[in-house]
Amino acid sequence: MLEIPEKGSEFENLIRQWSDGFRKIQLLRAAVELNLFEILKNPRKAEEVTKELGGDRKLIKLVLECLANTGLLVKSGDIYGLSEISRTFLCQDSQYSQINFLKKHFSDLGLWLNLEKIVKEGPVRLDREKFFSESVIHSMAQQSLLGELQRTVEIVAKYEEFRNARKLLDLGGGHGLYSIAFTRLNPKLKAVVFDLPEVVERSREYAEKYKAERVDFVAGDFFKDDIGRGYDIIFSSYNPGGKNVGMIDKIKRALKTGGIYVNKQYFWDNSKEIDLCDLEWNLWCFGEIEKGEKRYTFKNDLSLENYVEELVKKGFEIVDVISFGEAKMIVARKKK
Repeated sequence: MLEIPEKGSEFENLIRQWSDGFRKIQLLRAAVELNLFEILKNPRKAEEVTKELGGDRKLIKLVLECLANTGLLVKSGDIYGLSEISRTFLCQDSQYSQINFLKKHFSDLGLWLNLEKIVKEGPVRLDREKFFSESVIHSMAQQSLLGELQRTVEIVAKYEEFRNARKLLDLGGGHGLYSIAFTRLNPKLKAVVFDLPEVVERSREYAEKYKAERVDFVAGDFFKDDIGRGYDIIFSSYNPGGKNVGMIDKIKRALKTGGIYVNKQYFWDNSKEIDLCDLEWNLWCFGEIEKGEKRYTFKNDLSLENYVEELVKKGFEIVDVISFGEAKMIVARKKK
């Protein structure tokens, strides 16, 4: 009993570190659910927040203090207001609001609270169309505006094929923000966003919000349905078809000779160890599509190397492979 365990301090520090991360994410989740960032657009005292919100004054003050300590609020005397990061990313009316992304993120993290049940009973099953139309589309739209959309369209716009393009297919285009951006950069370009029926309904809302021109919408399942013909560019970003060898022939048929296929995906890497994100990816499932072990992968997905090989075999030449953090964007040209 009097002998100190060799790894005792290391274990304590590990648990403390993990627990602190859990507390911070729960603090942020509660603040979003309580609408605190909207309430504090006009700086207020804790008493004023309590009066508007209702609840326990002591606890509300402690929450405000903790949010100020994290930098999400600023405190001047006994008055609390929004920090620049909160005003930019945590208010609904900000053009860079991440509220929908965070709500999807909190939902994913909530699965961990039932990990032992899921391990025994299997992944939580979700309705595919409802999942994408009510959650994923809005989360991905907001997250893309943090820089990835801007960088993507800037890169694609440099290609001569884009400057000369007249017709683009946004395959599994979801929110359609890429198509909206592409048509603004090329005033002669028309874009078609192809996605599931319920998703397309949400896509139209984004088109109205951003006053899109020359962007049309087609509802369907690209694994089963025809995707059209005569496109100068086919663009695919983070959809299940982008690593599936069975889609390549369909994409080739839809693309004009000399047209380019731009495909941005997370490709699995066997050299990396399984991590927490891989486990989280497998805590839920939907539809008939069976997931792979690694995050953002599905059964029979190809690795980057194998996908590129298949493109070449089927008549594409690889123009570029560009890194986006853990993701890769392949630019391939259809040969004659």
